[in-house]
Amino acid sequence: MNQESSSWTWTKEHTFPSDMGAAHDLIGEVMGAVRANQWSEKDLFALELVFEEVLTNAVKHGNNSDPSKNVRFDCKLNQNKVCVRVEDEGTGFDPHSIPDPREPDNQMVVSGRGVLLISHFATKVEWNERGNVVEFEKDRSDG
Repeated sequence: MNQESSSWTWTKEHTFPSDMGAAHDLIGEVMGAVRANQWSEKDLFALELVFEEVLTNAVKHGNNSDPSKNVRFDCKLNQNKVCVRVEDEGTGFDPHSIPDPREPDNQMVVSGRGVLLISHFATKVEWNERGNVVEFEKDRSDG
């Protein structure tokens, strides 16, 4: 992912057991840091949604909510960009194999929307080949 030359105003490296309570605590902390940088409500909504999706995927789908497995979270932010890397201990998946939930045959399928939301609301998203690491960037919008 892009390592912007300007300095980061906030960074967080954190490993936590696969527990949604811990994930939500982390989201709250990160969103507080983003708010302190005075990002727009539109960007705050997008970021919180992407954080919720990537961490839910790591905890529930990657690690099967197994508390003996960890999620590794790295985040850097400044006035203009947020860069995040999330890694789980799962077997991974192919994000391109997820059926498009917008297709009529898939509209009643309950899974698969998270990947679409992440791709829509983040500026840039990449998964590793194994599919157990996602990196995303979100650029600050104009409003």
